[in-house]
Amino acid sequence: MKGLEIAKAFYFEWGKPYLEESFPDLAKRVAVGRISGSDVLGGDDEISKDHNWGPQFTIFLSAEDYAAHAETLSAEINAAAPNPWRGYKLDGGGDKSVNVECIPNLFKTWFGFGKLPQNNDAWKAVVQKGVDGGIHYGRESSLYFLRHGAIWFDGSGELTAWRKALHTYPQTIWRTRLAEEIFRVWHHGEYNFVQRVAKRHDPLAKAICIGEFVNGVMRTYLLLNQDFTPYWKWLAHEFRKLDEAQTVALQLDELVTTDSLDRQIELVLQISSDIFDRMKEEGIIYESKELKNLLPLLNAHIQLSQ
Repeated sequence: MKGLEIAKAFYFEWGKPYLEESFPDLAKRVAVGRISGSDVLGGDDEISKDHNWGPQFTIFLSAEDYAAHAETLSAEINAAAPNPWRGYKLDGGGDKSVNVECIPNLFKTWFGFGKLPQNNDAWKAVVQKGVDGGIHYGRESSLYFLRHGAIWFDGSGELTAWRKALHTYPQTIWRTRLAEEIFRVWHHGEYNFVQRVAKRHDPLAKAICIGEFVNGVMRTYLLLNQDFTPYWKWLAHEFRKLDEAQTVALQLDELVTTDSLDRQIELVLQISSDIFDRMKEEGIIYESKELKNLLPLLNAHIQLSQ
């Protein structure tokens, strides 16, 4: 049985009756679900059972309810929660059967803003550069989990409003992210791997280059589907759910496993060409012969609104 199924049953069969009996007024206003963890994506397995897996759910509160009730609610519901429950045990350092979160505080931590974004300036907090000069992938991953996570009950509608507002990037932000990943694909594919790294026969440089290319390709296709991109560990798992992955995933699998350098070069060029064709079909670009020429075309559209 998958972890999310267990968590859902645990809430409806034990958690919901407990809340309605012990906190009847609060029970009408809370939101309940799971919006983080491998089980949220259906990616859990035997290895996942060492932490945050099984009979566990999260209660999401407004700022007012959190200030008034969080400490008592967390202490009492976790003291009462059965573990194991129906033979399923929650195990791992610091794991609680029920997590209690403040909605605006959680999203301030996750995304950099504690109010629903009203313009592109607010969204900049998500895509601003990290200390290494790259995008805050943790924030984009949190957007992915919020969009694809499970919300089983939302009495006040506050959590649902956040999820609706953050369902996808605004167009200018989306083009910014797409341009970043297209640059990664070109820089580590057609430009560096094909023209340079493949000729130098350095296995470490080759591994880094191919890895970055594969990373960029998977993120590009998720973005082309108007989605976010998750934490790297679950990127391949989620990419394989896309319709395009029926073909592209096989090409990427071969790219990282074949011993033929000529075949790797052929695959990099083919995958890059397919991305170009897909972007033409979407009307994102209109003419170009090389993937690198997509960059100025995209950059013409990615200036953030003032």
